[in-house]
Formats: sequence, C-alpha cells, structure tokens
Amino acid sequence: MSLARVCHVSTVHNPRDGRIFRKECASLARRGADVWFIGAQDGDETVDGVHVVGIGRATNRIDRLTHRQAKVWKALDRVNPDLVHVHDPELIPLVLAWKKLRGRAAVFDAHEDLVGQIDGKEYLSPRVKPVARAVAKALVTAADKGFDGIVTVTDGVAEDFKNRNQELVHNYPLLSSFETTVEGEKVPGQIVYVGMLSKGRQTDKMFDMMDLLDGDARLVIAGKQDPEVGYLFNELDKHPRVDYRGSISVDEVPGLLGSSVVGLVFLEPLPNYVNSLPTKLFEYMAAGIPFISTDLPFLVNMLDKWDCGVFVDTSTDATAAADAARQLLADADRCKRLGENGRRAIAEEFNFEADVDALISVEERALKRQDSQIVEAC
Repeated sequence: MSLARVCHVSTVHNPRDGRIFRKECASLARRGADVWFIGAQDGDETVDGVHVVGIGRATNRIDRLTHRQAKVWKALDRVNPDLVHVHDPELIPLVLAWKKLRGRAAVFDAHEDLVGQIDGKEYLSPRVKPVARAVAKALVTAADKGFDGIVTVTDGVAEDFKNRNQELVHNYPLLSSFETTVEGEKVPGQIVYVGMLSKGRQTDKMFDMMDLLDGDARLVIAGKQDPEVGYLFNELDKHPRVDYRGSISVDEVPGLLGSSVVGLVFLEPLPNYVNSLPTKLFEYMAAGIPFISTDLPFLVNMLDKWDCGVFVDTSTDATAAADAARQLLADADRCKRLGENGRRAIAEEFNFEADVDALISVEERALKRQDSQIVEAC
C-alpha cells in the first residue's frame, strides 16, 4: 500500500485557520500523511509537516471567484493529489470538474449550515436572500451528489447531506494547544470574547453588559467586525470598559483566554446557531475558564451536566448576563471550580484529537486507488 497525497484547499479562510490548518492538516501530518494545502498566501513553504502552496490573497470578491479559482486549478495540477479536501462552497464546481477530468477523489468539509446561515446575513436584502438560498442549496446538492465524501461539523449540518461516505468531525479545540493556559495568571476583572463580531453574535449585547458593570470589570474583544456592528467600534470612547484588540493570530488565543476570568458567547436564535457548537465556548473550557452563554436549548442540554458555565437569556437585553458576570467576578473559588469542570469535559469528550480517526476514515474511503491509504496502518 502506498501513501495517498491529500490536498486541502481554501481561498477564503486564513491560511493558518484553526480548523483547516491547525487541526485537520497538521493532525494528518502528525499521523504521517502526505498533506498539502493550497491557500491564500504568498509563496510556498512547509509548516508543521504540511506542504503549503500559496496562490496569493484575493483583492476583492470578483478576484476570488475568477483569478484565484484559475490559480487553484493550476496549483491542483502542480500538486497532483489523489484526494482534494475542499473547505469553501464556492470551490465546489471547480473541484467537481477537476476531479472528473483527472480521475481523482474529492471531499467537501461543511463548516456550517450553508443554507440556514443566509438568514443571519443582515446585509442581504429580502429580495436577494431567496436567490442566495437557492445558490447555497445548489452547491450543497452538487457536493453531496458529486463528491466522494462529506465532512460535517455538527449533526444539524449533517442532515443536509445524504452521501454514503460521511463523517462528523467536530470543531472542538486541540487539547494540546491549551496545555499551558489553565494555571496562567488571571487579570482581575477581565472578561473575554474571541471570534466574529456581528449582530447575530449579539456584539451589541456585550457592550450593553459592560455598561452595566462597575469596579475593575473590563471586556477584551478580539475578532473581525461585520459592517453591521461597525458603529460600536467607531464609538469606543463611549465604552471605556471595552478593550478591542482587532484580529489576533490563532497562536495568541490560548494566552489571552488563560489570562481572563470569564468568556462570553452570545447568540441570536438563528437557524445557523440553534444547533451549532460555538468554537469559542469550547476554547474557554479548554483554557480552564467559565463561560457566560446564551441559553440555547441545544447547548444547555449538552453542557449543563458538566457545570462549567452559566446560561442566561440574552434575547431582549444584557441584564441577566451582567448579573452573571458580576457574580462570577466576585467569586474566584466558583470560577476555579467551573473552569476545572470545563477543562475535564474537554479532556474526556470535547477535543479534536478524538475526531482525527473519523477524518482519516472519510478521506480513506473516498480514495479512487485501492492500493493507497491516507496514513500507514499501525
């Protein structure tokens, strides 16, 4: 049996994206796989055992959908993989054509409910949303019927696919990434949020919560802003308890979380969120700090038994969240207990290391060459 060449592709995500590169590609490389990644960076290099092929960063959406796609095709011909693992829906038609012409295999990685998330895009007008849903549905169907395997991130996303070769690979934290953060020194009063900043993620409620707190409470926010919440960051002088750090690297996240006392996860009950697994929530747990989260039933049912955070109603205002924050900041012993419970939950159940075998299985079953394998058998 020979090792198959696997190539993950994304022109949208950061080339060191947590799920794509840090978790999937690097984990495969650690298992001895021949892993390549085609991504939005300049130049080629080898990082963590992964061969990276840069196709440059798109200057705008049109460039990404035209020039970058042509570069992806050329890069695929250059890498000549046995299997292509696609992470961007917009690349589905191109890879579908490439794999048919070259006689290779392809797997699609569904990071979210592609159709359901349309409702949460406030910048799309009511007239455009039905068209966007139709396009999203067509892409999902094309991958489901034309690809050789599907990876999904939650059971809810998996319901959109009927492909026989399908595996659930959660976006849980790498336990190894947070080994040194649990006993880190805390900044008194520091609350943290790391992730996308949008209306659906109730960024406005975070600001409202901080306006209700006193003492040394402050909120450190790191992430990319959606235009719909830009007004909040244009008026930071009105919110002295909010410390906005901009976007930070994946490597900086564990340290920031480890120095904080509490983490936030606020979500509107949109179709794309009601059954989601917010990566940031599990990262707080991995870092050994408690969370304050919107009380979505799916999350409450999953995590309530672990007693590792506080669920509150954020549907109308931030009062309940502020009360929870006030209580946690005043009770170091409770924070320590909740944080230890969360860390134990990650170690026992919610870690990415436990899903690597599922990733290998779906890719291996997708291969066209019967004499090849993703990793050497133990």
